[in-house]
Amino acid sequence: MSQGRCPSCGADVEFTAGSAQVVVCGHCQTVVARKGDDFESHGKIGRIVPTDSPLQLGAEGRYARTGFRVVGHLQKDHGAGPWDEWYVEFDDGRAAWMSESEGAFHLLLDGGVEEGLQLEDMHPGERLKLRNRVWVVEERGHGTVVAAEGQLPSDVDPTQDSYYVDATGSNGAFLTLDFGTRHRDPEVFIGERLKLDQLGIPADQLRPRAKRKVDLQQARCTECNGPLELRAPDQSLRVACPFCGALLDVRKGKLSFLRLLEKPDHPPLIPLGAKGTLKNTEWMCIGFLVRSCTVEGVRYPWEEYLLYHRAKGFVWLMNSNGHWVFLEPVAAGDVSLAPLTSAFFDKRRYKAFQNVHAVTETVQGEFYWKVQAGESAEATEYVNPPYSLNVDATEDEVTYTHGEYLAPEVIQKAFNLERLPPAEGIQPSQPNPFSERMKSTFLWSFIWFLGLLVLSGFFSISALNRVVLEEGVKLPPEAMSNTPSATRFSAPFELTKRGNVKVELSSGLGNNWIGVQGDLVNQDTGDVTSFYQELSYYYGQDSDGSWSEGSPSETLYLSALPAGKYVLRTTASFDASPQPVDRGYHVKLVHDVPNGSWFCVALVLMLLGPVFAFFRSHNFETRRWADSNLGSQ
Repeated sequence: MSQGRCPSCGADVEFTAGSAQVVVCGHCQTVVARKGDDFESHGKIGRIVPTDSPLQLGAEGRYARTGFRVVGHLQKDHGAGPWDEWYVEFDDGRAAWMSESEGAFHLLLDGGVEEGLQLEDMHPGERLKLRNRVWVVEERGHGTVVAAEGQLPSDVDPTQDSYYVDATGSNGAFLTLDFGTRHRDPEVFIGERLKLDQLGIPADQLRPRAKRKVDLQQARCTECNGPLELRAPDQSLRVACPFCGALLDVRKGKLSFLRLLEKPDHPPLIPLGAKGTLKNTEWMCIGFLVRSCTVEGVRYPWEEYLLYHRAKGFVWLMNSNGHWVFLEPVAAGDVSLAPLTSAFFDKRRYKAFQNVHAVTETVQGEFYWKVQAGESAEATEYVNPPYSLNVDATEDEVTYTHGEYLAPEVIQKAFNLERLPPAEGIQPSQPNPFSERMKSTFLWSFIWFLGLLVLSGFFSISALNRVVLEEGVKLPPEAMSNTPSATRFSAPFELTKRGNVKVELSSGLGNNWIGVQGDLVNQDTGDVTSFYQELSYYYGQDSDGSWSEGSPSETLYLSALPAGKYVLRTTASFDASPQPVDRGYHVKLVHDVPNGSWFCVALVLMLLGPVFAFFRSHNFETRRWADSNLGSQ
């Protein structure tokens, strides 16, 4: 530890961090550098502006089983308000930077200098392979140091811009490339995205929630003097007045007028300031946007509601034609993307649905970035209902959000709203209401099919399948067609139980036909069961070769007959031409035979349900993808 006095005001200053090269005097804001045993002044720097950061100098935590202490604090600004960066030193002598963004912390270790990279080659959304990892560039920008306190690793220049590129990798990995004044090889800082509770800082070492000035908490519009109740004063950078439409800039606790905006056609469906519980978290609605795209000359608008929670940051609710989607930010590095084709995230594959040019039309409430009417972005949506991945890209930044479709009644109940407009049409990530029904129908149909198979097997096993009559009939030459001379009676036979009868008829005819009228006569009751079957078989040769038609054998089934003794009476019909005809035939009766016709009928009827369910589900998907300008069903 080195101690001494400030060269400017004489106040005591000390170095407790071994890696620190300068310290900011807490009395006069002079940047004091140590040169051997001497201290020298390097000018003054601005005083830290209170923000909502829970960190403070001296706070101690633990990361990867190693303790650390916060020893320095920088505030940078790129023209839209300051952000905080903290310098920490580990117990093992390593140093790191910790930055804050939308409720998350990025702990970054110095990775040295990377040669050969150019700032102009870093475009948001592009992939970068560095240090054996693949990264996705999310933001390219610059910032100027405007304030500092504590101990820092090197001198700070509040007059010079520093250019940077932020990228993300898988599983929360984070990368910052610091190009400094733009024209040098960048310094590499690698780490990961963490939540506050992962830093291991005791609650008593966290700073109580800071508050901006009273005139900002109870501010009034600089144009119409209307009251503006800022609901996230420590996070907001822009405020749109709900009374006159003025867009106001929030800087250093003051409001300044930027421009007048067109007011929305209707008030927000979720009032600004309303609180609602979604995903087990109570969110406050603080902002409202109307965005739109134009496709083939037709304007398609939608609404976006900015929700805020101090510990969890910001999320969005999107309303399009009465359909609602809950959107949470995700790191680009966690998404595998085939642009305009598909995306893979959290073990799900998403199909590209649409790519449009989205324009912000109207603004109300508070926002954490420099929002303005007329700003545009290229918006691409990938869907896997009920989920979606959304990519918004500008020249200098790309943001990824993961959406989940929510029914209107969920939003209505969460925010205690009286009524919401009914949903119209089909939303890209809307669940298919017929999909689950189709799955259920297919499941039950499969169960019934198994039942049919079991029943068919039971009937096959229990059937007698017994031949009760088999004989050949030879008609005399003088027999006349369909007369008593062509009639024959079989020997009596017995059916031992009620059951169907299979009749098999065959003949040795060629190039001719024969018809057989059969009558099964119950000798006990006199009841007659009749059938008729015609056999024909023709063949020959022509210029195309051999040909044939018909069949010399046929099979038919008779309905179930009661048990009893029977006799078969057959009468033949045939062509009376003088040509020689084989007027004989063979008949075979099989009692109680398994018949698959009932199974086929039952199967067809059973398939009607799955076919109808599939048609409804497919029709829904067809209507959904009809609105896509990228993918297909």
